[in-house]
Amino acid sequence: MAAFRVADSAAAMAVAVVLLLLLTASAVESAGSSSTVVAGMVFCDQCKDGARGLFDYPLYGARVAIQCGGGDTPMTVRECSTNWFGGFSVRMEGSPDMNRCTARVVHASGHCSDSGADEPRELTLAFRMLGLALYTVQPLLSQPDKPMDFCPAVPHAPPAPAAVAANAPSSSPPAPPLSVAAPAPVSSPAPPLPPFWRRRPRLLPPIWRRPPTVPQERPALPNPEPQPLPTPPPPSTPPPSQGSACAYDRWAVPEHRCHWKVVTPNTTVAMAFGPLAAQRYGPDMTLREALDGRGDANRTLLREATAALLNAYYNAPGGPFLYPTTASVIDHLNGALLSSAQRVLIEGARFRRANAGGGGPAGRTKLPCELAPCEEILRETLLKLPTWDVGRCRCVSRRWHGILTDPSFINRHVEAAHIVSGSCAETLVVTENRGCGIGLEMVVFTPTYTG
Repeated sequence: MAAFRVADSAAAMAVAVVLLLLLTASAVESAGSSSTVVAGMVFCDQCKDGARGLFDYPLYGARVAIQCGGGDTPMTVRECSTNWFGGFSVRMEGSPDMNRCTARVVHASGHCSDSGADEPRELTLAFRMLGLALYTVQPLLSQPDKPMDFCPAVPHAPPAPAAVAANAPSSSPPAPPLSVAAPAPVSSPAPPLPPFWRRRPRLLPPIWRRPPTVPQERPALPNPEPQPLPTPPPPSTPPPSQGSACAYDRWAVPEHRCHWKVVTPNTTVAMAFGPLAAQRYGPDMTLREALDGRGDANRTLLREATAALLNAYYNAPGGPFLYPTTASVIDHLNGALLSSAQRVLIEGARFRRANAGGGGPAGRTKLPCELAPCEEILRETLLKLPTWDVGRCRCVSRRWHGILTDPSFINRHVEAAHIVSGSCAETLVVTENRGCGIGLEMVVFTPTYTG
């Protein structure tokens, strides 16, 4: 039993030794990792009043020295420069006692370069915890050569007579004693000022009023018989807008190129229908080539969709056409391309029915195709021009030359001019000579109309 007790005591002693060694190592490690930080700020004392004021600002680039030890020549421990905010911080390893150390500005830049005007400030321990000690210092000041002009003037008190006498040289005769002036006699208070004269308010004349009169009975007017109000005319219903629906073969005719709106035959399918159509049909296919598509369900869908797009551009928005806007045509085409082959056939049949003038609500009449030849439209436009302008337009192109030299056009222009003017109109006669050196001749004469 005694042997067991000796063994237990030896084990306990070994454990105690190990714990002591661990505590010693941790203490050494904590002592080795401790540090001390000194922090503060430097300001430019522009008014040279020795205190931080309203016109002072943080000084950048000032050199601050941490000095320890008394006497006239203290030992500089560390030096650092201030940042853009005028602050500085110094970190040192270990935990020395810096309660008797000071901080001062040893060098400053700019107009606040008088760094020796400020006295050194003592460091103050802010806290010490977990091996970290923080010392702070009151704001350090660096002054310019002279106060700024915008600083308030500080009144200086005159020196005391005793101080002046003490500072005077001994060879000069003593100044005579200052005589104290007798206080001025107190005068009696000034008499009160008379009250201000106030203008008497002007009385307005009485308002003239007409004497009351006895009301007289007036003879009653005969009550007229009420006349029936005229019935307003019934509101006129606007005539239904006549739309137009043309198949793809009508849009492909060159005589109808003038009816293409917004897009042209050379516009690509990618630009008209979007990137999905470009991925399916290629980026270089034009709308004129799309109108010739056949033999494939997707090409047939594109052909009918192109004709529906041209019909939607030709008709007014919200018209009787089955697809009132171009966006609806583009949406139906892209929806069919993203769906199955059955959807492609269904949408192609709908486009074809809409281009034929049907597909609307029940009972609606079929829409006609109102695409007039472009040459006829040009004739109608040229009929409204004056005679001299028509003669000049003959030189525009061969096509215009053929229209303007047509006898039927000349006769229609004479009739149209006669109807517009209401009197004798000019008749256009154009002759052409092809002799050497002879150009185009134009003769205009005025016929005489009877009846």
